[in-house]
Amino acid sequence: MRRAFVVRAVLALLTLGGCAAPGGGGGTGGSGTSTTIVYSEMRFTPNRIDAKVGQRITIHLVNQGAQRHDFAFPALQMPGLASIETALEPGESTTVTVAFDEPGTHVFICTLPGHATAGMTGALFVTQ
Repeated sequence: MRRAFVVRAVLALLTLGGCAAPGGGGGTGGSGTSTTIVYSEMRFTPNRIDAKVGQRITIHLVNQGAQRHDFAFPALQMPGLASIETALEPGESTTVTVAFDEPGTHVFICTLPGHATAGMTGALFVTQ
């Protein structure tokens, strides 16, 4: 049986005021990287994140859509993130930081009914 991927929350979820600038990317510095993911109608922008094993990934989540959206890794058990809310109303933003212990491709989706099937999906690629 393949060993389950372990995800651990490195930093607490922070609620931020206002909206961050759209787009992705961010500087890689030391043991971490950051990116901004914008929620809009049935899409994440960007919908791809690249990271290394053990690297902290700070993800700034911004809802620029007209309806509520969220961000989840449905295939992973995320005990460190169990109480963290990534569902955002229009105009809200938040930040979460995670790290992955093993390489792999981790799909993320919006879990609201119909959103993932309409295309609100992406993936985080973890390499050695």
